[in-house]
Amino acid sequence: MRTTSCLIGVMVLCSGVARAADVKVTDVKAAHRNGQTSVTWKDAAEGEAGQNFRYSIYRSDQPITQATLGDAELVLRGVFNNSAKLFGHAFWPKDRLDPKKPTCIIVEGGKPLPAWSGLAVRTVEKDGRSYYAVVATDLKGAALSKVVPGESATTEPVAEKVAPIQPIKLYDSNKRKTYVRQTRISGKKGLPLSVQLHASSGRGGTASGWGDYYLYFSRREWGYRDGLPGVFSVQERSHGKPEQRLIFDSREAIVRPSGVRAMETYWFGYVCVPQWAEHKEPRAYPFTERRTLWMIRWTIEKYGADPERVYCGGGSMGAWGTSTFALRHPELFAAVYPNRPRTRQRGRPGLVRIPRNQKVMMDDGQTDYYERMNMVKFVSEHHADLPFLGWCCGRHDGFASFKEQIDMVKALTKGHHGFAFAWNDGNHSSGGRPMREVTKYYPWTKFARNKSYPAFGNSSIDGDLGTGEVEKLVNGRKRRVLEKDNGDLEGGINLGFDWKDVVDEADRWAATISNALNKDVMTVDVTPRRCQKFKPGPGDKFKWTNSAGGTGEVAAGRGGLVTIEKVSIKPGEPTTLVVERVK
Repeated sequence: MRTTSCLIGVMVLCSGVARAADVKVTDVKAAHRNGQTSVTWKDAAEGEAGQNFRYSIYRSDQPITQATLGDAELVLRGVFNNSAKLFGHAFWPKDRLDPKKPTCIIVEGGKPLPAWSGLAVRTVEKDGRSYYAVVATDLKGAALSKVVPGESATTEPVAEKVAPIQPIKLYDSNKRKTYVRQTRISGKKGLPLSVQLHASSGRGGTASGWGDYYLYFSRREWGYRDGLPGVFSVQERSHGKPEQRLIFDSREAIVRPSGVRAMETYWFGYVCVPQWAEHKEPRAYPFTERRTLWMIRWTIEKYGADPERVYCGGGSMGAWGTSTFALRHPELFAAVYPNRPRTRQRGRPGLVRIPRNQKVMMDDGQTDYYERMNMVKFVSEHHADLPFLGWCCGRHDGFASFKEQIDMVKALTKGHHGFAFAWNDGNHSSGGRPMREVTKYYPWTKFARNKSYPAFGNSSIDGDLGTGEVEKLVNGRKRRVLEKDNGDLEGGINLGFDWKDVVDEADRWAATISNALNKDVMTVDVTPRRCQKFKPGPGDKFKWTNSAGGTGEVAAGRGGLVTIEKVSIKPGEPTTLVVERVK
């Protein structure tokens, strides 16, 4: 066996370029499972010498030789040395060099790949039989090794078939040494599912040290190249409050093509030119949103979770994802709880450098990235049901401005959506505390996609939001700051409400509504939301009554929404609101 020092000696000429004759890729194998083909090989070098290598993977319907390489399809390029290191332990070069860090398992229950192995995964797009070859390159992609059948190229075809991809279970919750007893998977069906989106982390986030733990390899529409690895975990909480539930936790970060470190994707994706793209200009791809949707839907099916009771939450960057990702998917989430979110995104993760003021389009080539990520705009234009939104923020948050929170409240109120907001006079750290006031009155257990509920707006006991930041000169520089007496220092919108006995029929909707915070007679606008049978059309007329003595008629507005304005609620006395179609 060659030593690392010997490899360095024969690899590098005085010009700093490796000789192809001295660089060899060996032990290439290809295996197909669940719609993806795994290609493995022995790296051209071990240790630090391997840091200067990348690998290109070719496929063909015919055996590949050095003479026929030009006719083969280049399916992947830029794969790292020692790429078989388990994702999560391969963000930095030093981790790929660490022999103590684990390697991947590509067959459930199988053995980890040997150290200094290469691994590339290709998603099959059509049924057939393929041959594969691996070529070592320098950091710029210039070939350093030759194709040798039986060593760096397969000599037997692998049968491939298009099929749904599947994650690989690495650890079982009931067998892990680091398990927490209450996180074991019981196998009980019909549990609600809580999706947790982690905050920013220098190490790319975590997918939990317990629970069932999975490795997967992305399809090409989930990343800048096919087969990018990812991990997630599923655990079960079976004690305390809230009720027994499944918890989904994943990593949103990716390894940069340079291999130098992790890149956070803000639970969105990133700006790049994918290896497989036909366009040449950078575009913004929602890669992370797509793969997260797949993981969640796979988890629901695999564990038999209740698809009507799926929820999402997270703080800081996780709040960013909860608002820009989860809020967009009413077909999946019943309620979402971003803790200190931006509602208008100003960041733009990317693999390429782009001037901040330069417009970048989404992957469709038509939609501006910042417009797409403006959730105030999204809410204003989306009149159908959204997940219930409960969130909080501090007035002096440096990550998310208070003005954008105010704008979000106004947009949700105007659209008659279900929401609650709470704030304090804190910064990004302390501004997360008011969430306890939101969840106190709006725990996720109150919501399901197949259950109607009353959405509230213009409550007479709402706090004073003020007008948000104003632009001022501070030490000679323009800054956005809050006026000292601009609104309440702490407060809430739509807090204190409770409801029960919801009636959801074709011609009748009713609910008994109360508020724990009103000291005197209060009023609030009420809109039936997520109705299953009560489906008015625009212009349909209804008569309403409430047990506090109110009565009147109302016509359904845009989207068939029926809003009863200024419903009275007495302190300590619930009011029953009844809405009936005028025939």
